[in-house]
Amino acid sequence: MPNFTLSEIATIALVILIVFGPQRLPELARKAGELARKARTLTSDLRREFEEEIKEVSEPLKAVTEELKGARQEIQSSMKSITDDVQKAKQEVESELAETTKEVEELTTAPAKKPDPAATEAPDAGPADGDAEDEA
Repeated sequence: MPNFTLSEIATIALVILIVFGPQRLPELARKAGELARKARTLTSDLRREFEEEIKEVSEPLKAVTEELKGARQEIQSSMKSITDDVQKAKQEVESELAETTKEVEELTTAPAKKPDPAATEAPDAGPADGDAEDEA
């Protein structure tokens, strides 16, 4: 809304007084007041209607937003659970890998045992069955 100084308002009032005359001035003021009141009423009605429309649109949006927040929290909880499970499985695999690596290193670095010749030779059981028949 424009800001008028006192001199501007006085100039406008003087022009209106000269153009319309002193007899019609009260009638013009009354009509200007009625127009201003109607304008205020119309703007407040429009504002109220806009607010009602916005409320009608925003309420379902708020409900959807709440549903989405709940779904997001559920997904985050599931993701955390999955991440924890994967982390646990990773630690188990790493632990088993470390144990296996240690066992392999022990087997590869341990001094090779020389076979005991007495243990590898078969004891003399005597002649085989076929040889015994030949001697008889």
